[in-house]
Amino acid sequence: MTINPRDYDLDELRKMARQRDDRDNGLADDDDVPDPSNLDIGLDGAEEDMLAGSSFRAGLYRELLPFLGGEPEEKPYLAALPENYAAEFVVFEWLEFLLMHSGYQGADEALDYYADIDWLTEEVQSDLSDYLLGIDESATNDGNELSVDDHMLSLVYIAKLTAMD
Repeated sequence: MTINPRDYDLDELRKMARQRDDRDNGLADDDDVPDPSNLDIGLDGAEEDMLAGSSFRAGLYRELLPFLGGEPEEKPYLAALPENYAAEFVVFEWLEFLLMHSGYQGADEALDYYADIDWLTEEVQSDLSDYLLGIDESATNDGNELSVDDHMLSLVYIAKLTAMD
């Protein structure tokens, strides 16, 4: 099942994450995912990719858990960029991630998309687009589209920045 973040608000994504963890019967924890090298029979590449993808998503869900406080957040989740060194570090780490996975155009389009679905304000989107201009372009990977996991990781970065404010 493909999840389009535009179709859901944060509460719905949280609910789906909890349901997936329940449905996986605990396989969402890294400790419970079998290590392919310890198995008697080898896994083919597709099964290894599936385990790695499950583990990665489980890690994203775990990162979001501390931000799942009692009161649901209202959109936009990130109304302003926090003004401290730690937040600036997180911003540059996030933008470098977007650049490495989709290049300048893809990263800028992703920021526009996040503003369109109210994950961040247009002011924050504009500030982040300005930051993009100052990052070394040698680390870019033009032409790739962001996956659902990439968007989920962006939501983790947004949640971290929101918590820093």
